[in-house]
Amino acid sequence: TANRMNPNKHAGNIYSSNLCTEIFMNQSPSQRVQRTSEDGIVTEVIKSGDFPVCNLASLVLGNIDLDSPTELEHVVRVAVRALDNVITHNYYPTPFAKISNDKYRAIGLGASGYHHALAKRGIFYSSQAHLEYMDRVFEDMNYYAIKASMNLANEKGKYPAFKGSDWDNGDYFTLREYTSDRWKKLSSEVHKNGLRNGWLLAVAPTASTSVIAGTSAGVDPIMNRYFLEEKKGSIVPRVAPGLDDKTFWIYENAHEVNQIWTVRASGVRQRHIDQGQSVNMYITTDMKMSEILNLMIEANKVGMKSIYYFRSKSLEVEECDTCSA
Repeated sequence: TANRMNPNKHAGNIYSSNLCTEIFMNQSPSQRVQRTSEDGIVTEVIKSGDFPVCNLASLVLGNIDLDSPTELEHVVRVAVRALDNVITHNYYPTPFAKISNDKYRAIGLGASGYHHALAKRGIFYSSQAHLEYMDRVFEDMNYYAIKASMNLANEKGKYPAFKGSDWDNGDYFTLREYTSDRWKKLSSEVHKNGLRNGWLLAVAPTASTSVIAGTSAGVDPIMNRYFLEEKKGSIVPRVAPGLDDKTFWIYENAHEVNQIWTVRASGVRQRHIDQGQSVNMYITTDMKMSEILNLMIEANKVGMKSIYYFRSKSLEVEECDTCSA
């Protein structure tokens, strides 16, 4: 799936993701090349291969008015420009990273506060309304990101490997069944003007940064409405964002969610994400291995490119937080 949906398949192959399973870019080994001069001096140089780099930012969906096209487009446009500037002005510890970054100018715009955004709108995670709502949100995010990158290409130039890509020949839009008038128009404009960035969207786990932002992590359901989390030797209290007498009953704890909803939601989002997603499966000790296998099979069917962790519960008996009052 990763290679079939790769917008830059014309320039190489994807062999694996990064550790967090959201980065899917072309990879190839560097090569040692020997050169012999006329006077018999042999020199050895290294020809760089494709060396993927994580260049990430996440929209806090719970803090954005997702029902306002103007606000969402503005936030996405600013984020895409900022990430593109990072590529230009960043310090690179290895020259291979800079060469690949300059070739593809890949960015990974993602999301955190996903469950937060659903709860604010009174939408249960385990519901068809969740799938329909986030299908629209992530399609809009993708549309605005592509549009922003195209405008940057007009301003600063397209990425060097653009010609022959799925962006260029229109296959990117066909594979994702983007057939509405706005997508047809954008596809034609991208072919004409190019893109600044070879990859645009990737959903990182944001486990630590979501604490700073005061929101829920990544696209996962909350672990618990309130719990204590250990981070590098310190204990950090976590409370579901915006928790009140209304959202308390909307929030579903991750281990109480039938994980088929997580798989279905990931498939809905993946259509709009050109790289991957850090998605965890929350399992219990009551689950059979066959049930876990079925989740993985279903994940492949819906087009997921990867799964991050299968996270089980502690064997300690915990009090139910919906009964503790």
